[in-house]
Amino acid sequence: MGYDGPKVFLAPYGNDAALENVENSVLEGIDADRVRQYTERPPDAFDDVIRLWGTKPSVAGTWKNIEQGDYLFFYRNGTYTYSAKVLGTEQNEALGRDVWSNFEDDPWDRIIYLAPPTEMNVSSEEIHNLAGYDRSYPLGFSPLNEMGVGGIRGKYGSVEALASGETGSTQTEITETITDIEIHSTPDFDLLDEGLLDGLYFQDNRGNEILEQIESAFKAGKHVIFTGPPGTGKTEIARRVCHSLVESHSDTYSGYEMTTATADWSTFETVGGYMPTETDGENLSFETGQVLRRFKQDGSQENELLVIDEINRADIDKAFGQLFTLLSGQEVQLPYRRDGNEIVVKQADDNAGTPAPHEYIMPNSWRLLATMNTYDKTSLYELSYAFMRRFSFIHVDAPQVPDARAERIDLLEQYADAWGMDLSRPANEDVLDAVSEIWLRLNDGRSDRKIGPAIVRDMLDGIMNSPSRTTERAVTDAVGNYVLPQLEGSPRREATVKQLSQIDAVDSSRLSELGRDMLQIEIDG
Repeated sequence: MGYDGPKVFLAPYGNDAALENVENSVLEGIDADRVRQYTERPPDAFDDVIRLWGTKPSVAGTWKNIEQGDYLFFYRNGTYTYSAKVLGTEQNEALGRDVWSNFEDDPWDRIIYLAPPTEMNVSSEEIHNLAGYDRSYPLGFSPLNEMGVGGIRGKYGSVEALASGETGSTQTEITETITDIEIHSTPDFDLLDEGLLDGLYFQDNRGNEILEQIESAFKAGKHVIFTGPPGTGKTEIARRVCHSLVESHSDTYSGYEMTTATADWSTFETVGGYMPTETDGENLSFETGQVLRRFKQDGSQENELLVIDEINRADIDKAFGQLFTLLSGQEVQLPYRRDGNEIVVKQADDNAGTPAPHEYIMPNSWRLLATMNTYDKTSLYELSYAFMRRFSFIHVDAPQVPDARAERIDLLEQYADAWGMDLSRPANEDVLDAVSEIWLRLNDGRSDRKIGPAIVRDMLDGIMNSPSRTTERAVTDAVGNYVLPQLEGSPRREATVKQLSQIDAVDSSRLSELGRDMLQIEIDG
């Protein structure tokens, strides 16, 4: 089944006024009688003390997606300090002005009622690495992406475990069972269980074909790289496959990790390297990188699958180095030492006993999954042939959009139904018509940049939540927000934008301005 658990929303409180508000309305809480003056919510919904947070109208689109049971993670100075479970939401400007009077000029009128908060004190870098962000701070009040939520579930067991501070007991439980992880055998890799791709729609049973290719690659001992245009679901497929394997083969896999490659990666990020010790900061000790941490943590054997998003953003030869040999099934000695012994990474079949502190064992069932956008390979590092031989490349293509108006609208409705979006006709026919025509013109060969369903979904979300009074402006803004960034670097971007400007539901003058500002092109005339 698709993930239907709590979402995470990031709530920074960087300035002094926001800090004061956290202390007053979240940590201490507001007297219930004071709140009841402004709300029609039933009195029995509140305790004597009510805890609440708020947002400005400018982030109403994000606020609308908050549901009871979700979590707010409060951020300050590089740390997620507190978590709080959402009890409900309400738009109430009068209440916001009373509670947060220090924001009188720009009132927080979107109310979020909260359960008592829990101390987290988790580094923002840790959370953002799971989400694939290249920054250690949140961009205002915003949702944590699906990759981040999936990463939390893979590392901590669940969002609830991290938010409630139960990660200590969870880690103890993992440590107790970690010695039982089977490193020599491989599971059956049966991925065609019903529900693994719930919420992801694929034409002509293509989803099951992709799962079959993954199964085949894993059984052949190969790692996997998913290729294809942006928004086709590559990262989500990788995450779901990892989650399914961890859930169904807990005796083999201890979890999974997700990260995003960058152009400055070296073997330090993948293998590891020397770092100053925490005690005196002068002596050096070997610290593991992303790959070796999947095999051993805190002295215990593990088997965590690894997903590397946008792998070809890294210089692969520089980033993986000695791991080429490991991925081909051979033992590797690293140019680092621990307690006077050279660090060595072995295959499971070459090890029969308990590994020494300087030894790392790669289980036979361990797999690396990666993604790369098709369009990145022309401007970023190309994968070396030595690296490619270790992988099976599975293409996740963008859908074929029919030319006929009725058929393309039907196709978009099928995707909307799979996403749980209410876009029934005739009320939303203009929107379905416009977005499906945009999708057609991008994917029919007139453009060199196809887009996948995820970007189309973003467009629909943007249009349906747009404050614009006209469909034309909302559609045009959605093209500017979600489509034009995908055309950066495209040699045919000018012709593509001109094609989009000719769609009836697009404001050609506004799109011309956006094209000039964002892509430095002229489409007038």
